[in-house]
Amino acid sequence: MRGIHKRNGIWQDGLAKVMGPELLERWGIAEDAETSRVREIVLLRLNRVLDPFPKAEMPVIVWTAYNLGAASPGEESGVVRRLERLVGEGGVECSVRTCTRRFNDVFLPAVVKSLSAEQSPITDEDLGRASRWLAANIRPDAPRPAAGGLSTAIRRLRAPMEPVLKMFLDGPVHGPADGAGVPLAAKLDNRGEWLCVFTGEGLLAAYRESTGAGWPRIGRWTGRDVVRTAAGRIFPTGILIDPSPVLGAGAGATLPLPPGEIARLAREC
Repeated sequence: MRGIHKRNGIWQDGLAKVMGPELLERWGIAEDAETSRVREIVLLRLNRVLDPFPKAEMPVIVWTAYNLGAASPGEESGVVRRLERLVGEGGVECSVRTCTRRFNDVFLPAVVKSLSAEQSPITDEDLGRASRWLAANIRPDAPRPAAGGLSTAIRRLRAPMEPVLKMFLDGPVHGPADGAGVPLAAKLDNRGEWLCVFTGEGLLAAYRESTGAGWPRIGRWTGRDVVRTAAGRIFPTGILIDPSPVLGAGAGATLPLPPGEIARLAREC
């Protein structure tokens, strides 16, 4: 049980082996189940334990510990480093020590206790939801698109402004990543190459649901990291923040940073 969050968390190779036959049986997972199905059921079982917790910060602490929505699935960072990154980016208003204590001393005992209770059935609909959460690498509680923060600031812009750019540089963004966890570039017809990123997990999930984008991995970085990546590419590359899933629509909610702007920002990063 305590091994599921270690190493690469829910994405680690050999997850079923880490769990062991007793836990697999208790959670209704066949020993020969495909890795994707193992992850789906593990996610659902953990989420049912997490659901009654009233603390607003508990879900983000728990899913960061399990590496869901915390980083690229390919990044084997370790639970402590993931929590350190969460705190450092302002994802929670508590210390790494407090996050670790809540996870180890509050949540994990609740998981163990839940094993002695009757396990509720898992439906095909449940598995479908879990599959979508995993495909997008987002937490079950990830907020849907809403007005607020950087997204709202972008909607009010007619051109990039320094306070909004600072919010982007200092804050976390999510987007498609390659096998090494590097932001993935997309060629937009005759408009050149762009790195597409989203200011919230809900916006990214909505985009994927609308377009069916089959990105193999999702990464999480600071805007500053993405600017450095764009500036370091051979081909001139821009960044498209919160792209619309509908071509030609929703442009007012999208902020494009063309290659010239990227070069300027990179000199200041």
